[in-house]
Amino acid sequence: MNARQKGLNRVREVKKLLEGMGHVVEGPGYSVAFFGGSMRPIHRDYFGVADLISSHDGNFHLHQVTDLKNKSKHAKAIQDGGLSAWLWCKIEGKSGYRIFIVTPDSISEAQAIFKGEEGVK
Repeated sequence: MNARQKGLNRVREVKKLLEGMGHVVEGPGYSVAFFGGSMRPIHRDYFGVADLISSHDGNFHLHQVTDLKNKSKHAKAIQDGGLSAWLWCKIEGKSGYRIFIVTPDSISEAQAIFKGEEGVK
């Protein structure tokens, strides 16, 4: 499995976690690209920074799924866009994610979510 496939699997995993928490989720988004003369679907970020968009309790949330080594790169892109988003980072060795709230002014860790927790499928 290549890096793109692993990343897309993580995005789909976060989508299931969000749906288990009661979010209505849109994504991942796709477009097409040409490789060696053949057309293939590829994953595209919303607004250039978000893998998923969700609605919960009347609020919309943007979600970027990444690994910890790319966290600062994605956080900077979110801040430069003047957006607020959840940055989901895979926890190595555990089945869960660390969640960071990224706003134009700050980055703060919100929580960690693990599969099997109440409300998380």
